[in-house]
Amino acid sequence: MSDEEAIAAVTRTLSGLVHGALADVAGAGVDTRPLDELAGGTRDKLVNIYLFQADVSGALRNADRPDLTPGESGGPPFPLVLHYLITPFVRHDPGLDAHRLLARTVRVLHDNPVLQRGELAAFAPDSNVAEQLDRIRITWQPFGEKDIYALWSAFQTPYRMSVAYEVSAVLIDSRRAPTAPVPVLKRGRNDEGPGAQAGLPLGLPALTAAVPPARQPAARPGEQVSLRGHGLSARSAEVRLSHPLLPAQVVVPLAPGALTDGEARFTVGAAGMPAGLWSVGLALTGQVTEGGVSRSVVTVTNEVPLAVAPRITRLPATVPQAADGSAVIELTCAPAPLPGQPVLLVFDGRAVPPDPPGPGTPRPAGSARFTVPHAAKGRHPVRLRVAGVDSLLIDRSGARPSFDPTQSVAVI
Repeated sequence: MSDEEAIAAVTRTLSGLVHGALADVAGAGVDTRPLDELAGGTRDKLVNIYLFQADVSGALRNADRPDLTPGESGGPPFPLVLHYLITPFVRHDPGLDAHRLLARTVRVLHDNPVLQRGELAAFAPDSNVAEQLDRIRITWQPFGEKDIYALWSAFQTPYRMSVAYEVSAVLIDSRRAPTAPVPVLKRGRNDEGPGAQAGLPLGLPALTAAVPPARQPAARPGEQVSLRGHGLSARSAEVRLSHPLLPAQVVVPLAPGALTDGEARFTVGAAGMPAGLWSVGLALTGQVTEGGVSRSVVTVTNEVPLAVAPRITRLPATVPQAADGSAVIELTCAPAPLPGQPVLLVFDGRAVPPDPPGPGTPRPAGSARFTVPHAAKGRHPVRLRVAGVDSLLIDRSGARPSFDPTQSVAVI
């Protein structure tokens, strides 16, 4: 999501892109002040990028936060659509210098229809707008004669050739902490629900589900996962896992005996397997004989989702309550979150963001510090949420599920 610096960050990024396009124009610069203040400036050549209107995106107005899981609620982000007026300004223009400035500006915005995360982070390092999941797009905004007349009349300054652009959507994150209820241990008498399958098997190998061990909702590195399906028999096979933040797939060869017609078992590796939602499929290698000639054929199944959960490796047993009622919890986890993955501490039903990094030595990978406001004294269950997947709070290894006592903190 984005913080309160998001609007200024987008304006600075647009200014940086346009300033780079004017590098070959001697003495040219970029300004963001209102148009009626340009005459008193010191530059003779500049491109003015003026934010003249901010609207709300109707398509995203009531959208839930993307990092919430089913059953949770929180303040939705505020989606803004920013409208910019771009005006080339040349104090003494005997030729067509203003036209050249405008052409360079239009060209660079045409070449960059989407503000890249690297550009946002480089031009606005004090904002986290680069980490919002929705991309920020730049779109040409048609400008009619009535619009020109109304806008420049408000400026009370002589009209200059201008164009308008729309930048959307910039999401301003709510500071209200989302509510995250403690998981339910049992639903109904036998904790069973209806099962249904649409259609009939077509004879082709296909996966129906990726099942973590012990009926858990997610698997952790080092644990075995069962891929259920049909038609999975093959001479050899490999598991192919895809993550949205990794450039390449993670390939896990299946061990002998780990593949049957309806199931494939593999172990989630500790290396190269960050937490989050993965897509997993099978590549099956079989033997085909045609005309007396045998050859190997690789068949790739469909992909099914697999949640990989973080593991809290160090959690304090007790933390003191501060004078203002807050409590500070420092922990480590594995695997370490990737850059851009949202991290939250779910403390007794409340989702708490990590403390921003302070000056000095950066924190080691996989460590985080959380300040929990209004932390009541007593023992509280905690979960670490990375990219929407929680660490495992419930122990299902016994006859009945129970809360893992190691995943709790006592505030004293």
